[in-house]
Amino acid sequence: MSGMQTASTVLFLIGGLRTVLLLVALGPTLIVQAILDGNVIVIITVAIIANMLLAAFLLRRGRGAIPAIIATILYFFDLLLSGSIFSWVIGALLLAAMIGGVRGALALRRGTGFSDDTYETFA
Repeated sequence: MSGMQTASTVLFLIGGLRTVLLLVALGPTLIVQAILDGNVIVIITVAIIANMLLAAFLLRRGRGAIPAIIATILYFFDLLLSGSIFSWVIGALLLAAMIGGVRGALALRRGTGFSDDTYETFA
């Protein structure tokens, strides 16, 4: 559950920042107009943001393995395409938190967890 909470926070942070950046770059009126005009880049960007926020909300509730996996994979490809070393370092840390959340969601979905002995070892 701890990994899922951390991943949820990271996804809320990234999704929220991307929403703010999109609103600052285009503004709400141009975003709606671009979606209605069929601008593929804006539609994909809005879909990725919506998936991140949905995955964050579901992870916070103890569910959402599939949206979290999709959000993590999309963030990984976005991280590969960004060109600066700074974004790779920070992105790798955020990606590690997301992967931990996906692992937690899959373990919770399977109904398996960690035994108390394992938890004591790594605590």
